[in-house]
Amino acid sequence: MRKLFAAFVCMVLCAGVVQAQNNESMLNLKERQIAAISGSAAKGDKQGLTTALTAGLDAGLTVNEIKEVLVQLYAYCGFPCSMGALNTFMSVLQEREAQGIHDAEGALPTSQEAGRGVEYGAANQRKLFGRDAQGAALSFAPALDQYLKAHLFGDIFGRDNLDWKIRELATIAMLAAMEGTENELKVHIAHGKYNGLTDAQVNEIVTLVRAAEWMPEPSKTFQADLAITVRKVFYKNRYDITLCADVYLPKDMDSTRQYAALIVGHPFGAVKEQCSGLYAQEMAKRGFVALAFDASYQGESGGTPRHTVSPDVLVEDFSASVDWLGIQPFVDRERIGVIGICGSGGFSVCAASIDPRIRALATVSMYDMGRATRNGLGDAMTDEQRKAMFAEVAAQRWREAEGAESRIRFGTPEQLPENANAVQKEFFGYYRNSERGQHPRYQGTRYTSMAALTNFYPFAQIKEISPRPLLFVAGENAHSRYFSEDAYKQANEPKELYIVPDANHVDLYDQRDKIPFDKLVEFFTKNL
Repeated sequence: MRKLFAAFVCMVLCAGVVQAQNNESMLNLKERQIAAISGSAAKGDKQGLTTALTAGLDAGLTVNEIKEVLVQLYAYCGFPCSMGALNTFMSVLQEREAQGIHDAEGALPTSQEAGRGVEYGAANQRKLFGRDAQGAALSFAPALDQYLKAHLFGDIFGRDNLDWKIRELATIAMLAAMEGTENELKVHIAHGKYNGLTDAQVNEIVTLVRAAEWMPEPSKTFQADLAITVRKVFYKNRYDITLCADVYLPKDMDSTRQYAALIVGHPFGAVKEQCSGLYAQEMAKRGFVALAFDASYQGESGGTPRHTVSPDVLVEDFSASVDWLGIQPFVDRERIGVIGICGSGGFSVCAASIDPRIRALATVSMYDMGRATRNGLGDAMTDEQRKAMFAEVAAQRWREAEGAESRIRFGTPEQLPENANAVQKEFFGYYRNSERGQHPRYQGTRYTSMAALTNFYPFAQIKEISPRPLLFVAGENAHSRYFSEDAYKQANEPKELYIVPDANHVDLYDQRDKIPFDKLVEFFTKNL
C-alpha cells in the first residue's frame, strides 16, 4: 500500500455559504487528528497511533497538547493503555528528532492548587454538563461519584491547556473505539454538544474512529482543479449509518442562488476518491453542485461489519444523499439528478424507480450487480456453478461464525494471473495501476455478501421512472454494454442509449477524451 501522508487540505466555502452551513461545520485538521490519536490509542492500535501522532504533529499539534490527550486516556481506558500510548509517542518524538524535526512543546497547564477536592470538581461538572452528574451507579457507589468529581473533573478537566470541547472530542473518540461503551458514549456526545460540538462533528468523530481503514487524507486518483471548492460532509441514511461525501462547488459560486445538483455514485466496491470524484469535479466545473459519496460500509462512510454489501442499503444511500442536498440553501431540491457509474448504475436505477425526487438519471458503464453475480458475465454461469458459489458462501459463513477472519473479495486481484482474460486485464489496468485508479481506501467487499446480491433485481420497477428521463452511456467495446442495452429496452420513454465510440468499460472511468461530459451536461441542463 502506498504511504500517502499528504496533508489534509481544508477547503473553505464563500462567506455566505459558510454562514448558511454553520450547523454542518466539520472538524478542523487539528481536531480531526486528536480524534484519530484518541481512537487509535483506545483501540491499542500501535501502528495506527504512530500514523495519527505523526500526522497530528505535522498538522501543528504541540507536544503538550498530545500529552494531555494521552494522559486523559487513562481515565477512560486505563493506565496500561495510557502508558503504552505515551511510550509510542516518545518513540515518535525521538524518531522525528533524529530526522531533524523539532516539534513545538506548547503550553503547560497553569499551576493547580493541590487537592482541590470534591466541590471544585462538582462545580466543573455543572459547567461541563449544565447540571449535576446523575446516574443510578453513582448513587449505588458514592465513592465513584467522589472520585469522578475530585480527580476526573477536578484534576484532569481542571487542566487548562486543552479546552473542554477538545477534551470531550477526545473522550467521544476513545469511547467510540471501545466495545460495550454505548451508554457512556451517548452521555459524552451530549456533553460534547453542550460544549460546542455539532451533530456533524460528532458523526465525523465516530465514523473516523470506527472506519477500520482510516488513514491520513490520501490523494485522489485524479488531478484536483484548484478553481473548484471541495468540502467533506457527513450525513445519515435511514439505517442510521453515517455517510461521508465530498461536495464539489461551482467556480465563483453565488451563495444567493440555488443550483441544480448531481449525486455521483462510484463503481461497486470503489470509493469517492476514484472516478466518481472525477465526474463530480468535472460537472462542478460545468456549473453543477456535485456530491461524490462513499457507499455504506466502504471508504470513510460508516457501517459495520466493514465491506458488507447490502443492496437495500446501497440503494438507500442515494436517497439519503438526496435528503442532504435537498436541505442545503444553495441547492434547488426540484433539480437533483444522479450519475451512477458501473455498479452504482444499477443501484441508482433502483433508487430512481422508488424515489421520485431524483429528477433525471444517467448511468455510465452500468453493471447490474444482481444479474452479474447470479448469472456471471455474459450470462455464462451454469446452474452447477451457481450452486457451487452458494455452497462456498455457506461454508465461509460457518468459518466466520466459528471465529475466522472475514474473507474479502476484490474485483481485481493484487497480482494478475498468467491466464487472465481481457476483462480481468481491463480492471487490473485501472484499480492496480498507480497512474490511474489505485487507491488505499479501495478495500474490497465481504465474500459472504455475494448471496445477497443474487436476490437484487434493480430493473424490476424501471418503468416507474418515466416520465423522468433516463440516459444510458456505454462504451462501444465494453463487456458490460449489454446491461445498458437491456435496461434501455425495459425502460419507458423518455430514454436514450448513448454509445461512446472506441471505448471499453473502464475507459469511461477516467479517460477524459472519451468520457462524454458534454453529453452529460446537455442531458442534465435540459432535464433539470
